[in-house]
Amino acid sequence: PFYDELDEALNFDYPEIVLITTPYNTRSDIFKKIKNKVKGVYCEKPFALSSKEHLDYVDGYEKYAFTIGYQRRSLGNVQILRNIVSNNLFGRIKEISIQFGDLHYSFGTFRANSNIAGGGILFESGSHWIDTALFLSNAVKIENFNSKVKYVDDLDVHGEGGFDIYNLDSEIINCNFKFSSIENTSNKIIIKFESCYIELYLYEDNSNLIIKTKDKKKFTLNDYNMNNYPNDSISQGASYWENFLKSYKEKKISYSTNDTLLLTTKIIELYYAK
Repeated sequence: PFYDELDEALNFDYPEIVLITTPYNTRSDIFKKIKNKVKGVYCEKPFALSSKEHLDYVDGYEKYAFTIGYQRRSLGNVQILRNIVSNNLFGRIKEISIQFGDLHYSFGTFRANSNIAGGGILFESGSHWIDTALFLSNAVKIENFNSKVKYVDDLDVHGEGGFDIYNLDSEIINCNFKFSSIENTSNKIIIKFESCYIELYLYEDNSNLIIKTKDKKKFTLNDYNMNNYPNDSISQGASYWENFLKSYKEKKISYSTNDTLLLTTKIIELYYAK
């Protein structure tokens, strides 16, 4: 059955898993109403503006039963790059550079209203890029955050800065970022190793990982059988949802439910701190 009101749906039957895709300003009321009435939650990003808000929403749910829609984690290129990092194929990461946005980026519909959207370019889109960097670097802690943010009509339209990532091996990785709707950026994540660097494109369907060496040699990393599948917005979404359901059914933490989700919210909180 279909319902126009959440209260009507919850009065009829208690669903096992809820998918929340409404604008940010509606979330608080929804989470209050579903408290103790559902077992699992898939909530689309943007999720929360503070660590406290994040922890309040996830309180009462098992870690394996709650996820946020950072679907870029499931991209084939991201999974490949995370395996490269985890297996130390090119040594330790020295630096991560993140850039996203251009002059054509638009705050359309409800996203143009800060009271509804909650934030601008970082909250709506840049959070995908931050989350991906934290995920593939196996981050466990972030420190020394700094940023300069420009606002128009209470929405951030440009922000740049940096922070240090501490990974599972207690190595420190410097990370810098730029998100902008008022100037063009490179629209890629660059992972710098000692002898090479890898370029990752999150918003280009069917893209390859590009490896470049210090002597300017260039290689593409491509699975010719699967084309680095999932490799587009539809397949990555389906794969992420499948991973979450597997995590839920098996009651095990997976890449869609691990603790780096909270680290992403911590970056968001620091970025919007005034």
